[in-house]
Formats: sequence, C-alpha cells, structure tokens
Amino acid sequence: GLIENVGNYDSDLAIPEGYGHAKAMGQRLASSGMPIKHVFSDPFLRCMRTGDLIVQTLNEYAAKSEPESTKTKGISLKVEEGLTEWQVPSLLVSADGVRTNPKTLKEHQKIFKMIDASYQSLNPQGTDRFDLTADFQPRFPETEAELHLRCKHTLFQFLKFTSDNIAIVSHAPCVQSMAMALEGVTSPADSNIVGPWSLGGMTLFSRPANSKEEKWKLELFSDTSHMPGEYQLGETGKWSLDSFDPAKK
Repeated sequence: GLIENVGNYDSDLAIPEGYGHAKAMGQRLASSGMPIKHVFSDPFLRCMRTGDLIVQTLNEYAAKSEPESTKTKGISLKVEEGLTEWQVPSLLVSADGVRTNPKTLKEHQKIFKMIDASYQSLNPQGTDRFDLTADFQPRFPETEAELHLRCKHTLFQFLKFTSDNIAIVSHAPCVQSMAMALEGVTSPADSNIVGPWSLGGMTLFSRPANSKEEKWKLELFSDTSHMPGEYQLGETGKWSLDSFDPAKK
C-alpha cells in the first residue's frame, strides 16, 4: 500500500483484501437502484484496479438482472487524468528524488480488459508548473488551492459529458475537493460537510434529472456500511487534507 513520504506511490490493491473491498463497493452501487452508466478512474494502479473490479461487478449484476430482450454490452472504465493523485512530492516523489508517474493508457490496456479505449481525458495531465500561472490542469507541483480548482473543473467536465449517473474512483484529496465543489463552496473553511475520508468510503450527491439549476443534495458522505469487518467502522485508513480535518484546523 501507499505510505505518505515513503511509497509505493503506484501500488496495486492487496489480494484478497483490497479486491474484496472493491467488489463490495461494486455490489453497493449495483444494488442501489440507480444504474451507473459511466465509471471514471484516476490512472494510478490502485484506483484502476478498484474501478475495473467495480465495472466487472456492475456488469455481472446487470447480466443477471436484465431481461434477455434489454441486455446491453455493459459499461467500460474511462481513464481520466484529471482525477490523478494530488501533485505533491509527499505523494509522488521517493526519498531518492524519483517521481512516480502513472501508467499510460496503452500500458493499462495490457492489464485491464474493461477500458474504454475511445475515451480521451477531459482534463489531461499538463506539463510541470514552471511559473505561478494558475489553470485547471493537473500539473506538478500543485498547491491545495490548485488541487481544488483542478478537481472542480474535472468534475464539471463530467457533468457536461453526460447527464447519466456516474461513479468516480479517485484519491481522498481529489474526492474531498469534488465534494466541496458540489456543496457549492470554494474554501474548506466554508464547508459544512467535508471531513476525513475513510478507506472504501462512498459519497453520493443527487439532484433531479435535467434540473441543472437545482443544488446538489448530499445523500451519503464517506459511508462504509458496505465494507467488510473492521473497515465497516470507517476508522481504518482514514485520511484527510489538513484543511478538512477538524482536529488539525
């Protein structure tokens, strides 16, 4: 697994525990009554593995529950660079100064069979940040404020891409930022909902279909009721940006 300032920064899920966690998330989504049409994943391996197992579980569930006359080919996994890990040394650079980059789409296609090869990132990785110019692309290095802008932009690109139900697989800093964006605030100090993120936690926002002017409603935040064993309590593996952690404010 990943340890901040130590690595492995592109670690895979543990077998069988991590795989079981991902399948539990897929089962939770499959049984939610809200059909997921698109699954977007960060390109780092642990998120890709999670997304791949979620997609497999969703497709297996649909194959069993859909009538033969309405069966579809299932959904695939969309690799989105705008969801990539927070671009800071503590989460990307080893003690000997080597920066970890995620695998390319072609490399992922050799590992995962459920990838949507036709999908192109809506917010692709940019070149390193050599000046103080702020934009919406993921660039190294990245301040927390730049992280919030990048994740908000990526999220809103998804909402332009489709009006269907979507699932997003990413890292705690990114999902905290996106939750804040859907809450409608621009600073962690103004957030009333975002807190530390539990391992395997699921957050759900909803609004009526085709109601683009209506505010998003928070249904779940970092919910772990689907997780097995001690992880169901939500304390194991919990992580947060300091700005969202009441104990560190």
